Amino acid sequence: MSTPAPPSLEVFYDGGCPACRREMAHYRMQPGAEAIRFTDAAHDVERLAEVGLDAMAAIATLHARNVDGTWHIGVPAFREIWLRLPRYARWARRFAWLIESRALAWAYAVFCRLRLPRRCRDGRCPT
Repeated sequence: MSTPAPPSLEVFYDGGCPACRREMAHYRMQPGAEAIRFTDAAHDVERLAEVGLDAMAAIATLHARNVDGTWHIGVPAFREIWLRLPRYARWARRFAWLIESRALAWAYAVFCRLRLPRRCRDGRCPT
């Protein structure tokens, strides 16, 4: 039996966000998920420090980092996840034009700006 390859991507997501947790849990259950290390940015501050990622930035929007150190932020981070999951990879390639569009990047940025204040009320976010 061969040893599985180490993850080729590390994803930093907001573990304090119920929707974010559900989505990452879904991805974790997919075939191919062993290629991804999922890091809860809301709780693993030591790992954030190791990679030089600001805690607020990490919970504000999805971040992914390839093993070569290349960062993907926002929608490109989702693309990197999808490309490693066989059930999603063909769709990620087929709809690359949409994934790489300014319109989708703008929509995700708006979502993040609306989500963060609700997430951070009552002092529940890093300072």
